[in-house]
Amino acid sequence: MPRDLPDWGAQSSQATVHEVTDLGELAVRLGSIDRFDRRGDVLWLDDFQDGLFKWRTGTSGVGAAVDLSINRVRNGMFACRLKAGSDGTTQALIFRELHFPVLSGMGLEVSFHIPATTDEMQFHFSLYDGDNFHDFRFIWSDTLNELQYRDENDNHVSFASGVNLSRATGLFHIAKLVIDAENKEYARLILDDTAYPLAGKTPSLTASAELPKLRARIEHHGRAGVNDVAHIGDVIITQNEPL
Repeated sequence: MPRDLPDWGAQSSQATVHEVTDLGELAVRLGSIDRFDRRGDVLWLDDFQDGLFKWRTGTSGVGAAVDLSINRVRNGMFACRLKAGSDGTTQALIFRELHFPVLSGMGLEVSFHIPATTDEMQFHFSLYDGDNFHDFRFIWSDTLNELQYRDENDNHVSFASGVNLSRATGLFHIAKLVIDAENKEYARLILDDTAYPLAGKTPSLTASAELPKLRARIEHHGRAGVNDVAHIGDVIITQNEPL
């Protein structure tokens, strides 16, 4: 019976074809949105092609809105638009809550597009364990051009400066925050082509009797007096991340 490959081979007999031995690569070729940093096992993902029904939303300020956009998209036909209010706390946000996971290295990956100047983006990855609320959070400040994380004293601590992101039409930046959920520590942040080590740093901790759950929350904070806009392309939550 004809066979494609010998037992010891990984190379197809055809001159222009090579066997796909990486299942992550196969998934990407078949259209998966998990194609930026493929480490970890996917726990949940969304690219807003089914609308906003999976998400809870919040807004503050005149003109604030959370809706779908067809003008700036990364995948398919839609992205989530976060239009910040012009007064109050000038924000628009989405969040998703999941079951409490088996604790491991965990990741929150978000693609986002900023068409013009704004104030900041905040990305929360939070654990409620029944006794405490552990708030892992990183912030990209457009105003200060820096990256910050939220520490155990509820301070936003800068760990990278000069982070000025392109506003090219349709360009989505990708950020992935990885945490050591078992030991309640940050691990690293990847933003586009740069990885920032955060090992040993600890998150905000608040007593909370809320029942165990995992929460991913994305906030866009605009400037006072205008309605700044951000677009979210996709969100991926992973477990079993290498630390």
